[in-house]
Amino acid sequence: MLTALRLLTRLQRLCNVRLLATLLLLTAIPAAHAEQAVSRHSLTLYHGHGVDEDLLELPGDLVRGSVEWDESYFTALGYRYGTITPRPLARLFDWVHMGDATTGIELVAVKHRGLQSNWEADFAYAIRSPYAALGPVCVRFGFSLGVSYAFGTPSYEDGPVDDPEERYRFQNYNAYELEWGLSRFPRVSLVTRVHHRSGVYGLIAPRRVGSNFISLGLRGYP
Repeated sequence: MLTALRLLTRLQRLCNVRLLATLLLLTAIPAAHAEQAVSRHSLTLYHGHGVDEDLLELPGDLVRGSVEWDESYFTALGYRYGTITPRPLARLFDWVHMGDATTGIELVAVKHRGLQSNWEADFAYAIRSPYAALGPVCVRFGFSLGVSYAFGTPSYEDGPVDDPEERYRFQNYNAYELEWGLSRFPRVSLVTRVHHRSGVYGLIAPRRVGSNFISLGLRGYP
């Protein structure tokens, strides 16, 4: 009987050690890992429509319904690969009460038509907020920051003031999106998105160079 009790005690201690090791391992994993394990990849098909708007003025014009649309369009395919959130960034997310925000690498291939006819490639670091539930609808905000390269001539975009005919293929790339989904169908969602190219106020291209597109996309999580 005494031998059995000793054996049981040793087994309990061993289980406690393993449980402690498991908890320590879990605490070392960023908070975003749980969602990334479920939806690490996504593919999105976009349709974009060009607007004759400054990026900072665009939100107000959208609300007022006074957006000036141009005859320039694109079709794009975006791929996103979820990455482990760097610990300093994860701490920042926790500080602003967005501990479930996720990060990833985004690649976008774009084919323009209308006022310009060329290909475009975008590479960016993407951040997505946690979902907010609005009844059966789930919504979250996304932001992408990176670089963009235009193959061919981006003739739709504005040129510099001193030489309006000059075009710049390499520019900054930003994207701002709202992703809309139904909680019953977590693998499919709709995306409303602003697709932006610019010179970053003269940093990599002259001021006033760039373009803005409003796009609608269908996103799937394989």
